[in-house]
Amino acid sequence: MFKSLPNTVQVLEETDHTPCTAEEAEKRREVYEKKLKDAKKHADFAEKEQREGFPLLHAHTLVGDWGALQSSIEDALVGMLMNEPELMQLESFSKIKITLAEFETLEKEERMRLLVEELQRGQGLGRKQGADVFEALLDQVKLSGPVEDKLKKTMWEMHNLRNVIVHRGSIADRRLVKGCPWLGLKVGDRVKIDHEDFEKHHFALGEYLMVIIRRMSVKYEVDIDKKIKDATESCENRRHLD
Repeated sequence: MFKSLPNTVQVLEETDHTPCTAEEAEKRREVYEKKLKDAKKHADFAEKEQREGFPLLHAHTLVGDWGALQSSIEDALVGMLMNEPELMQLESFSKIKITLAEFETLEKEERMRLLVEELQRGQGLGRKQGADVFEALLDQVKLSGPVEDKLKKTMWEMHNLRNVIVHRGSIADRRLVKGCPWLGLKVGDRVKIDHEDFEKHHFALGEYLMVIIRRMSVKYEVDIDKKIKDATESCENRRHLD
């Protein structure tokens, strides 16, 4: 659509025969030229993105995916603390320091969310990378466990790419080059996420999420395979009805 926009703007202007004064015609000409210039700018950008495999779209989605996973894990911990207050007797929570006045003014959910935030801050999770960020947090509520090497490597790569996209304007820095040598990047290279990379990272997050769900299914004695099967059959039945 963006690629065809300059031609659309031009055709609309050429076929507009509305009577107007010389002054109105001049103003309309200025508006037209601005619209055409903007349309060409968007068209050039859209063509470049399409030609290069939509790196900007993939980069934004990678950042969004990582944030969504992080939020979902934090929400899971908040839910656990709300329903299992005995978890707050664990050693990791006994070291958290929060002012009583601040704590008392919050609703229950916000209290639990504050505890999770302070837990992350106290564990120095901001210095960790990849799956280790989440494993260190999950360990505080006895939900950590092994992560397959290939999956761990992909999440490490994704987190490092996410940091460069957000903090370095998609320009490779020393940390990315050193942390992910298999990417073949040099300091100063522009990082481009193609569709193959996007799919690899996207599915890795889904796989890791299932790892956590399976751990929780063991903890709470839920037959997750049966639930997945029932959900799949339900979707198939609705599809047949449609």
